[in-house]
Amino acid sequence: MIASLLASRHERVLSLLDQERRVLLDGPLRDLPALGERREALLAEILAEPGELPPGFVAALKSKAERNRRLILASLEGVTAAEAQIARIDQARDSLRTYSPQGAAVEAAPARITRDARA
Repeated sequence: MIASLLASRHERVLSLLDQERRVLLDGPLRDLPALGERREALLAEILAEPGELPPGFVAALKSKAERNRRLILASLEGVTAAEAQIARIDQARDSLRTYSPQGAAVEAAPARITRDARA
């Protein structure tokens, strides 16, 4: 009875890691915190039980956790790259780079748009 209960918990933890992977790949990312909390609570229950953890479970847990870690790091790199691209776009919007007849780069400030304040 206890062995089947533990096996069920082990399967649920591994299933949660698979769900996290699907969310990391397909979204919505807002589901990640809830999945993480459920996974952590279930792991705490498993670790509170006396005895050794099955080697197969530990290996699968490590493999899936590492896979998800790599996905999270790749997602963070993507966010960082997107932020850098947005900064480049903002910078390009605020300045105009052109070239002189001699071929030298020249930064020209774009004309400021003003509004007439007529009543």
